[in-house]
Amino acid sequence: MAERDHIVIAGGGRVGRRVAEDFVNRGTDVTIVERDASRIDAADADDRVTYLEGDATRPSMLKRAITDETDVVGALTGDQSTNLAVCMAAKQLFPDLETVARIQVEDGDEYTEFVDRVYFPERASIKAAVNALAGSDIRTLEGVTGDLELFDVRVGYDAPAAGEVVADALPEGSLVISQASGDVAVQHSTTLVAGRRYIVAADHEVVDEVLTQLRGATDD
Repeated sequence: MAERDHIVIAGGGRVGRRVAEDFVNRGTDVTIVERDASRIDAADADDRVTYLEGDATRPSMLKRAITDETDVVGALTGDQSTNLAVCMAAKQLFPDLETVARIQVEDGDEYTEFVDRVYFPERASIKAAVNALAGSDIRTLEGVTGDLELFDVRVGYDAPAAGEVVADALPEGSLVISQASGDVAVQHSTTLVAGRRYIVAADHEVVDEVLTQLRGATDD
């Protein structure tokens, strides 16, 4: 069972395509809105991803891309102003959607009034995005080999990790960064609360174990 049913990504560059790939690998439907047709063609579009050519800052395009199943809009273009405009327009049209904006400056807290979460993928990599989201607490993961997965997961009520502290609940190579709302950091001594969503980073080799600990048995 996917944690997200459908996400919309504004920006079909390297960051947008990488994030889309991570989500479709977990069974989430993804739509990418990209204004540059040549970029879509050059991407050798994954047929698991829906590509729409157009300007995601336009309400008409957002209405076309966003469905009843959409959980979150991620504005991941290389232009900060565009990303903020996309998120603000999406929130105006669909107030219940979560919005995530790629921001170029590290002092991004001032933008949380307008978007639900911000991140700063300076090197357009998942690892850089994780470090930017977590601040100094995540730097110890720089030495982990292989790609890191970054995901939003709700702790199941019957999950092994429910009621346990982070340090005891999860394997080496993983880290709970924050509550999914982005406003509460998580420490090693934090107790994981059933029903609450968290942002989690994990080396790809332990992702299955992490999800089993956090979600428990599923009906996949």
